[in-house]
Amino acid sequence: MTAQYYEQNALKLAKLYQSDSFESLHANWLTHLTPYFNRQKLQFLDIGAGAGRDAKFIVEQSQGAEVVAVEPVSSINRLGQAYTRDLPIVWLRDELPCLYEVKKKFEAFDVILVSSVFNYLDDSACVQALLTIRQLLKPQGLLIVKLRHCNDSAHLKERGLTNIDIDTLSIMAHSADLELELTTAQEPDAQGRVHTRWQTLLFKPI
Repeated sequence: MTAQYYEQNALKLAKLYQSDSFESLHANWLTHLTPYFNRQKLQFLDIGAGAGRDAKFIVEQSQGAEVVAVEPVSSINRLGQAYTRDLPIVWLRDELPCLYEVKKKFEAFDVILVSSVFNYLDDSACVQALLTIRQLLKPQGLLIVKLRHCNDSAHLKERGLTNIDIDTLSIMAHSADLELELTTAQEPDAQGRVHTRWQTLLFKPI
């Protein structure tokens, strides 16, 4: 990941991230997540947690949930901690493909949400990341992968992003014992960027 851009623009980005609601951003797959809210002590891992919007929603929806928010950019991590300071969320500065800090402190999760992170990894790191995630996902768990598709080369370079072929990612996931359950249609960017669209993939353990 090209962290410099995110460190330099942390406050602006945090405000943008927090301005959109979880329900509106994730409406086309939210029904697949809702049943997990009824689990006692839901264990939820938010990788690429940004400024805490999604972690905050999960804690507020699921009483007694254990939510771990992972954000490697230190400035955004601190802003996320401030935003959720009154909520029982564990914040870690960690990152894929290895998640060393997460693995030292936690064993497994019911739901793992990975927002845009795969767009920063090359193929080798993607494979390793999927193996790490599978290790941390419970047998009846759910993996949610948010992907960004961008046709602006300057934007991709500025943020250190790459586009990912869904079929390729699905094959990689299958090799890590993860089965693709759902692929949503591409959606417009919530911030109105015409060069960017979003898509969500849901995986279950094999």
